[in-house]
Amino acid sequence: MTEGIGREKQSPENLGFGRICTLISDETVSESGRAKTDTLRPLDDFSQIIPKQNRITSLRKLLDDGNELPMESFADLRDEFKRCRIEGTRFDVETLAGIRLQIFRTAVLVRFYKTNREALKPFDALFQNIYPLPNILQMINRLLTDNGEIKDSASPNLARIRKEIQQTSHRLSRETTRFMELAKRENWIHEENSTISEGRIVLPLKAECKRRISGIIHGSSATGATVYVEPLEMVEINNVLKELAQEEKEEIERILLAATNAIRPFFSDLAQNIEHLSDLDFYRACARISRKFKCNPVMISGTDRAINLIDARHPLLQMIKPVVPLNFSVGQDIKSVIITGPNAGGKTVAMKTIGLLSEMAMAGLHIPADEGSRLPFFDEILFDIGDQQSIDNDLSTFSSHVSQLKSFIEKATDKSLILIDELGTGTEPVEGAALGRAVLEELIRQQAFTIVTTHHNALKAFADRTPNALNAAMEFDSKSLTPTFCIKLGFPGSSYALEISKRLGLSTEVIRRAHELMGDENVRLDRLLIEMETAKNRVENERENLLRRQNQLDRLMSEYESRNAEIRQKQATADKDLAERLEIIAAESRSRIEAAIKEIREAGATKETILQAKNTVEEIAQTARVRKKQIKPVEKSVPKSELVVGKWVRIDGFGEPGQITAISDQNNRISVEVGGKTIWVTRSSVQPTKPRDPKKREYVSVSTMESAVSQRLDIRGMRADEAESALIRFLDQAMLAGLNSVQIIHGMGTGALQKVTRDILRTYPGIKRHYYENFDRGGTGATIVEM
Repeated sequence: MTEGIGREKQSPENLGFGRICTLISDETVSESGRAKTDTLRPLDDFSQIIPKQNRITSLRKLLDDGNELPMESFADLRDEFKRCRIEGTRFDVETLAGIRLQIFRTAVLVRFYKTNREALKPFDALFQNIYPLPNILQMINRLLTDNGEIKDSASPNLARIRKEIQQTSHRLSRETTRFMELAKRENWIHEENSTISEGRIVLPLKAECKRRISGIIHGSSATGATVYVEPLEMVEINNVLKELAQEEKEEIERILLAATNAIRPFFSDLAQNIEHLSDLDFYRACARISRKFKCNPVMISGTDRAINLIDARHPLLQMIKPVVPLNFSVGQDIKSVIITGPNAGGKTVAMKTIGLLSEMAMAGLHIPADEGSRLPFFDEILFDIGDQQSIDNDLSTFSSHVSQLKSFIEKATDKSLILIDELGTGTEPVEGAALGRAVLEELIRQQAFTIVTTHHNALKAFADRTPNALNAAMEFDSKSLTPTFCIKLGFPGSSYALEISKRLGLSTEVIRRAHELMGDENVRLDRLLIEMETAKNRVENERENLLRRQNQLDRLMSEYESRNAEIRQKQATADKDLAERLEIIAAESRSRIEAAIKEIREAGATKETILQAKNTVEEIAQTARVRKKQIKPVEKSVPKSELVVGKWVRIDGFGEPGQITAISDQNNRISVEVGGKTIWVTRSSVQPTKPRDPKKREYVSVSTMESAVSQRLDIRGMRADEAESALIRFLDQAMLAGLNSVQIIHGMGTGALQKVTRDILRTYPGIKRHYYENFDRGGTGATIVEM
């Protein structure tokens, strides 16, 4: 992957970009990945910044999901590839093992890419140009062991040689053992074991015993007490071993040469793979730094010159201590920002933060700022920060300052970012301020974006009067006389020199005399700046309080609307269920009465009797339809405090209002008198309403309810929860219909339905007594309820 050519930095340590590169370098796992950070620079080509940024973003997202790129160390073998391009040259075993490891690492990364293809989309082009080279990997695996040594099976000749070496070594070992045992028995030796001299096994004999064994003397110890003798019987075996070792070496060289020749056509592919692996290592390191400093990608525009940094932090300061976030937002019409305020108030840090983050962004890196931050594209970042005095060039601080200003004016374009610390310093204040203003006017004319720090009031006034310039103040707590390190745009800042001096203990007389020497106009201006800053801080605090309250109100309104919508939905569901239940009740009633009519007809009843029965059926159905139409959605839930005895309410599904006569907290039910009848209902089924108008007569057909409500309920075969609901609904209807007694058939069975019935009847209001049915009518399988 070819990156754009970066531009040279102007003494990177002044802004800290070099240290950022070092931090990234520390996160790499390969020398070639580390080398990428050495050449990291802000890019000259705007079109290359966003793709680079996107690659870091994709790896950062994987990191956040706990799915890091499986990057491990690998060797950069490109110099070896260059050396072995010539026929007859070969790799050594270590290089061959390094190639195998590189191909293996590449295969692991390719598999990871295929598994996470969508997340790694910005790396599509890179992975499409990676060569897995499985045949090369298989060949090397046939030659090398897991420990990186040449296998015996690498060639038939090598297998033969190593077998002979093993056999010869055993012969030599046996001979050595035989001579050592003899020497020990005869007390000819000083040491317990044989030793090696010039690659040959020898016996450590006492000097006086050296003639006891025929052989070749290879030397003696430093004291001369021990002589190293190779017995003649072992000479031939040692010679054979040396010859076999030489044969082994030559065979291994031949194998390595053949392997090198087989790999040579793939040198360029292997070199390209190393380049891509180095890129992946570099981007992975950038993503790790992004997470470490809680960075985000910044939006960069090639045309819009506006700046908006949200909660930006200086990453190097962030490593040392908690920092106050910087919020810096200016429109594209602003070309110069003049930052003023007290010494050690954070002016230079704020300017360096903007400069360093701009360097990082132009290099395609994430920056430590919140999402939504944006910067224009800067093709060059120039700065004059700190003491630029040059001893070698014999320049004073002011001369160095002017030299830098001259360079800025010559280089400035409409895409330049220029940072100047203490503009106009190092000379007489009036002349320095005038020079500073002239420089700013020229840089504004050239459309460069400039940030300067200063204490000159004349430059504050210039920013106030110039449309393309903006004052900014480092906030200062006027009560404690300590900096807050927050920047406030649109207002100049005071230096607070006299106030700070007074707090530090300078005498009152000296402070008073300083005020006199400043002159009334300067004193008033300084006080005005302080009062403006204090007033602005107060307004900001009030604005924040109002904003906080507005946010709380918005949240409460949102919660209210959400809950209200939920209540309406639940009520709509309940209304639908009630309407369906009414329809079912009417259908059941119609069915039962039709059956009764059939029985009457078969028994010879008159037409009048049958007609009366049909009218009753229709009356029941009509009642259900009327009640269905009367259902209204409830807009909000009723607070418990609103439901009190005497309150008029409307029961869901009933047209006529009623009055609360009793409240039972035990089972969350209330007693309502409707049309002269009392009914117990749940709290959620009523809504407050206006008292009934006594002038309006409302007619309630009690007979209709009585005829529609059965005096018997059979709950056999129901589950406990179904039986409970059916029982409560049945008792409500019976109570409203004015029935004196009803029968509940629950059966004997396991006793579960019997228990449910007993539990409900014990707590249901308005019941006089209840008891089991007579033995001949069901006994304990049915219960009579008197109301």
